[in-house]
Amino acid sequence: MISALLVATALSGTNCVDHSSYTFDLAARRLRDIEILRSEASGRSERGAYPDGTTVTVTAEYCTERDITMSVDAPFDAQNKMRLGQLFGQFDRIMSCPVSDWTMFDASMDAADAALTAGESYDNGGAPIDTDGTNAIYLSVAPVDGRVSAEIRCVRPND
Repeated sequence: MISALLVATALSGTNCVDHSSYTFDLAARRLRDIEILRSEASGRSERGAYPDGTTVTVTAEYCTERDITMSVDAPFDAQNKMRLGQLFGQFDRIMSCPVSDWTMFDASMDAADAALTAGESYDNGGAPIDTDGTNAIYLSVAPVDGRVSAEIRCVRPND
């Protein structure tokens, strides 16, 4: 029993990559008021704000699947769809998680915009909106207290 526990502990540690000194370089993406929320071997989280009042938090977990998430709190206005598209572009620049299936991406942006306009949430039924490339990309959006709450998530395969 003890040896199995030691093996399991050793295996779980081998999947971690120590990025505690890593930065997402949010300042290069024009974010301001950048704050490091968490920086340790098992993961990192940083938050910053755009001039329009959009706040993003980027979080990466290093001891599980290579899972990177951008949580967004943004103004709810006529620019929702455009803002989401721009955030996807920034997410790719920050984490190198490009969209591969543009047809599905466009359909997802249209569905998310329609849902927000109707005061509803969208999450593609929990399925990724893009799995054509190396990564699986997920999107969920919801109107919350007159703002948009969104999450863009990229799951990368382990090397």
